[in-house]
This record gives sequence, structure tokens and C-alpha cells, in this order.
Amino acid sequence: MWCMQLAFNTRGCSQNDGILIFNGHHKVKSFHIVAHSLGCILALALAVKHPGSVKSLTLLAPPYYPVPKGEEESSQYVMRKVAPRRVWPPIALGASIACWYEHISRTVCLLICKNHRFWEFLTKLITRNRIESFLVEGFFAHTHNAAWHTLHNVICGTGGKMERYLDIIRETVKCEVNIFHGGDDDVVPVECSYNLKARVPRARVNVVQNKDHITIVMGRRKAFARELEGIWRNSNA
Repeated sequence: MWCMQLAFNTRGCSQNDGILIFNGHHKVKSFHIVAHSLGCILALALAVKHPGSVKSLTLLAPPYYPVPKGEEESSQYVMRKVAPRRVWPPIALGASIACWYEHISRTVCLLICKNHRFWEFLTKLITRNRIESFLVEGFFAHTHNAAWHTLHNVICGTGGKMERYLDIIRETVKCEVNIFHGGDDDVVPVECSYNLKARVPRARVNVVQNKDHITIVMGRRKAFARELEGIWRNSNA
């Protein structure tokens, strides 16, 4: 859910090579960025760091909460918005525990990760394999340190800098910006995408009805792939 994927327009370069891209290993000069949820924060930071290389920026359910004037701890404000200590839906409960109750979240993650093969088998058995296998495997593969630090490094490290990032995107990064958001998203409200558009007026917001935080991607993969192809084609033109 919180991953960021890079789509490189240089042949022979895989998505897993992203960590090597900017040290000159593959000499990639331009690329497209596609990010979902918290990955959008990383996507903005990457675009700001390499403004001349980004061909297009596509964000899905970006968690952008404008920080009110006078708020001293911007990262804490963002964290309260991203994880507002809710018990429903379950994904919100998980985020709340992971953000605010470190010892509980680390203990749970440690127990899950240590026995991840058992939990993967049990989940597939209970759901009759109706859940995408890579989603289950990806969730249970997190280490207890990664599960904790992913949230805190992203939210506390860069979440409070989003407004500065967006200002640079508006003024310096000239790539096309597209935003997709599920109309039924109860994790990141649709208002976040409109807040981002207010900061970057050229961004185009596409609200997909009857889709939520997960099904905005998983529930329309073929349609989204066609939309990405159109975005990339236009940017190349």
C-alpha cells in the first residue's frame, strides 16, 4: 500500500533497479513516477531532488493535509491526520497502533513476521485464496523494525515538508501531474487530493467512484494501466 514504484523509459532497466538509478549505474536520464498513499510523500521528495528528470508524476490517494499557520510541529500534525487513533476501518486501526504505540506494534510485527509462512497459509486458507497472494506476502514479510520505521521515517522525516515540496513542484518541476482518488476512500479523504491541486493548480484530479483506498488500484488494474499508458504517451509527445 505504501510502496512507490518507478517506471523507467529506458529499456532494460527493471523497477527493482531504482536504488541504483541515481548513482550513474544505469545512466537513466528521465523517468515516470507512480506512487500510492504514503508513497506519494516519497514521490514528491524524489521529484524535488531530480526536477529535470521527471517526465510525469502520478499520485494515488496522496495524504496531503495543509498545516495550519501557527502549528509548530508540522510532522506531528501530519501524523495525527494520517493516523488519527481510529478503530475503524481495520487499516486505520493498524496505522494508529503503528504510529502511536511503538511497543505494541513492534511486538505484533515481530510475532507475525517470525511466523509469516504460517500466517500466509492461514490467510489463504480462510479467504480461499481470494486475496492477491503478493499483498499477503508483502504484508507479512515486513520486519518489526521496518513496519515501525516506515511510518515514522516517512511521516516524521518528510511528511512535514510536503508544502515546500509542492511549492517546488509548482514552480520548478514542469512535468505533468495526475491524481487519482477513490470516491469511497475512508483512509485518506478525497479532500486531500483537492488540497494538493490547490497548491499545484495544473494537477488533474480524477475521483473514481465506488473505489476505496485499496481498490483504487486493485479493483481496476487494467483500466489504470491504460490510463498510465496515456499519461506516459502524452508526456513523451
